[in-house]
Amino acid sequence: MADPEIQAQQQRATQLRALANHIDSLVSKPNKYSTETMKKWAGPNATQVRGDLAGWKTKCHTVAEALRTAAKDADKAAEDASKPKK
Repeated sequence: MADPEIQAQQQRATQLRALANHIDSLVSKPNKYSTETMKKWAGPNATQVRGDLAGWKTKCHTVAEALRTAAKDADKAAEDASKPKK
């Protein structure tokens, strides 16, 4: 049976990946709606909203990538801890 600390690290990595995927998807639907469904929507408000959504999409992607990096680090730590010590 695996060490509880190793299992906790692996669970943390899984949860971080799930959170990263959720954060990445937060802006996808509104962004898609404003750019594809509302093609005829025009004017300064439309431009501002589309610009704001693009900015938020970038911010969310940046946060999601940081979470994926933390998940990778947690997986690596769990892998290193599970290797037999010499």
